[in-house]
Order: sequence, then C-alpha cells, then structure tokens
Amino acid sequence: MRDEDEMTDERAVRLLLPLREEPEGPSRIDVRRTMVEGHRRRALRRWSSGAALIALTSVAAGGGTLAATALHEEPPAPRPVVTATAAATPSRAAAPAVPTGCTVVRLPTDDARKGVLTAGDPTGRYHAGRTYGPAKSPIIWKDGKILARPRLIGEDPGISDINSSGVAVGSAFIGERQQGYVYRDGRVTELDGQHTTPLAINDAGVVVGAIGEVLKESPVRWDSPTAKATRLPMPAGMTSGRADGVDEDGTVVGRIAAASREIESGYLWLPDGTGRVMEMPEIEGGPADYFWPESISDGWVAGRAVDDRADGSRYFTALRYRIADGVYETLPENVFPNLIAANGLIAGGPAARDRPPLITAGAEVVELPRYRTAKEYEITTFSADGRRLGGYTTDSDGGQVGTEPLLWTCR
Repeated sequence: MRDEDEMTDERAVRLLLPLREEPEGPSRIDVRRTMVEGHRRRALRRWSSGAALIALTSVAAGGGTLAATALHEEPPAPRPVVTATAAATPSRAAAPAVPTGCTVVRLPTDDARKGVLTAGDPTGRYHAGRTYGPAKSPIIWKDGKILARPRLIGEDPGISDINSSGVAVGSAFIGERQQGYVYRDGRVTELDGQHTTPLAINDAGVVVGAIGEVLKESPVRWDSPTAKATRLPMPAGMTSGRADGVDEDGTVVGRIAAASREIESGYLWLPDGTGRVMEMPEIEGGPADYFWPESISDGWVAGRAVDDRADGSRYFTALRYRIADGVYETLPENVFPNLIAANGLIAGGPAARDRPPLITAGAEVVELPRYRTAKEYEITTFSADGRRLGGYTTDSDGGQVGTEPLLWTCR
C-alpha cells in the first residue's frame, strides 16, 4: 500500500527541532541508530548521503512523498552497477500468527524525566538506550528493570545494539573522534580501531559498523568484541559505506556509496566471503533509484525502495528482500523503519502522525496501544518472535521534544 501525501511544513519544522545544538532530547539523524549517528551534531554526518533524509521522512513520510528539492545540494551520485532488476511482488509467504493482547509500559529511568530506547536483543529481554536531564547516561534494562548504567568515556554516549547475552555495543565522542565500545559482564572496553562506530552485534558476538573519519567511513567487522577490526570489501568505484546489521549466520547488510558521497544503497556481505549489490526493485515499471535496508533477520532484509522524481519529491515503497534468491516482496503498510522479525512479522511507525505503531502479519495490520495520550512514536527494536517491540515517544510540547522509553508486549 502506498501513500502520496506530502509532508507538511509544520511537520518538517518539528522533525528538525532536535537538530539544534545541545537539544534536550536525542538527535534523529537515523532513527534506527539514533544514539550512534543521531548525536553527530558536530558534523551532521551523512546529511547528503541519505541518513538525514531518513530523519526528515521519519514517521511522516514512511510511505509517501517528500518535497526534497532543497536537500539535494549536488546531482545524485552514480548508483552501484547491478546485473538485474528485481520486480517487487506482493508478499506471498505464509503469514505468521497475528499478535494479540498487546500492552505498553514505560520503562523506568530513575530520576531522569526523559529517555529513549534504542536497542533490543532477539529474545526481547534485554533493551538499552539513554536517559536525559541530570542523569544523562546510557542505560540497560533486563525484563523491564534497570540492569546497568554503563559508563562510556566521552561525550554523547549511546548504545546502538545488544545481544541475547546482554553484550551491548555503542560509542561516544572523544573530541572530534568517535570511539566504539563494548559492554560485557559489567565492564566497558574499547573496540579495536580509531574512529569506530559499532552499529550491530549478533548472538555469536560478531560486531559490525563503520570505521574512519566522518564522511570517509568504511564498512567494518569485528569477529568478536576483542577482535581486530577488519574492513569489509567494496566493489570497484565504491569508496565509502557502513555495515548496518548482522544476521545470526554472519550475513552482513549495509550501504555503500561512490566517491561523491551521495545517497548510499544496499549491499550484502555473505558468510562465504562474497558480496553483492542489492538489485534495484522495479517500482511502477522502472527500477528504484536506491534501496535502503533497515533490518535483517533469518535470511530476510526489510527496507524501503527510494524513487527520486523530477519534481524534487521522494517516493518510498516498503519491501522485504529474500537473500536466497534476490526476490523483493511489497509490504502492506509503509512504516519507518521496517523492522523484521525472524518469523516474518514487520513492525514500525506509520506514515500518519495520529496513528500508533504497527505490526504487519502478511496482509493483516495490527495497531499497537498508545502510551497515555502520546501520538508520535519512534520504533527501534523488534524481538525475533515478533512479540516485543521497543521505542519511545516524540510528542512535541512548546518546541521541545518529549521522549519516554516504551516497551510493547503481545501474545
């Protein structure tokens, strides 16, 4: 299903408010990785590479158009060369059971009035985020209770992912350099390498992310939290990128871009050591301009096809991609981001401002309960069984963004 409503000026202004210097709430450059990329206020990294455009579309334009003319400072970079165009078809896999009896709770933050939930493990037991105000620090919850407050040395510390053993990865700024960290067994240690940004960790302890100075990053992998950093190979002509997610079998998904550092598009690094560009899905009779992967689980990648149109608008189509055969399937709702569970359920925030978060099961769409009177949400985590979903509120009040960490549980 696709929606062509344009984002209003008021919505754009509201979403840009958190980008002010020293905001009270979190920056929202890339909601899925808020704590990692969202806090790069010094450089606003990837402003022209697509992450900032994700923030601007966010919940409002998850399935419609965005008047993006003003955001295109340079002509688009060449897309990665592909050998095929994959036609998107309606989702046809057997749908998992529809979640029922969903409830929502606010996670505790001690004395902090504001906080965000940015990471969750596949079991749905561990979650992580950050609090704001006097107690401005990373936080880890287990079974809905505060487990730890890791101390990451540097400014703007945050946690980007956590696995089923409670091992978390995150980063902070030391001057202008970003440093990656691992929290394990009550201790915080540095990841190998300089200018490191860990973005994901799987249950085997494989960590992936980016390494290098701002706007010069390369995709990177650590075979374990104590391993040396290994740069992932990119095809000829591609000069920058990042690894966004790692499946339990070791498959890595991310984005790569050409030297002009324009919009990145999807790429896979497979367990056998090979890699491949994610083919451009065919949308309305022609190939999309880019594909933005947003999650990976059990051989599937969920994300959005991007179609930049001549009038300056940007059009999105929510899809999932089967790695085994390169087939794209359209999703019944355009949500942001498209978080995929191992059983095929999809979760995210809807395009409409006044709708609660959604879970889709095949063609069925389940609206989750609201938290009190909150109308706007960012969804950041989804358990492997599709029964626990985490995120936070983003409702505005007098120009400020109010953030509260939330956890939904379904049967």
